[in-house]
Amino acid sequence: MIERLIRLAQEIQKIDGDVKELMEAEKSIERAEKMGLTVSKIQGFHEKLRIKMDGAVQRKMGELDEKADELDAIVRSLLCQSTEAPTAQNFEEDTRLVADYCAELKTFLASTRTSTCPTIPFSVEKAIRRILNNP
Repeated sequence: MIERLIRLAQEIQKIDGDVKELMEAEKSIERAEKMGLTVSKIQGFHEKLRIKMDGAVQRKMGELDEKADELDAIVRSLLCQSTEAPTAQNFEEDTRLVADYCAELKTFLASTRTSTCPTIPFSVEKAIRRILNNP
């Protein structure tokens, strides 16, 4: 489960980076057009490029939506597992840490995604490991 959550968080961060790169490229094209510069002499090239980039951004956003669903499944699974045997002294704190990170990630996925994607802190990774190793 921990590997799955870490992999998911890394995939979300990569997709978010791809989206930000595409959006920055779109802005660069717009700035070039405003300055009267052209990338190509082919008529309508900029418009076609913009449409392709918009399509790419939408596909990446769709991937983030899929990752949001996967995150929900992981969170449900972790909560089910973690409520089975609450015997560790730091169980509540660990559960809160993991839940807070997952909530932060879910908030990012539900937003316009213009902010920075939250990375999984080592403290959360350790908390997940303790929860999963809890007898």
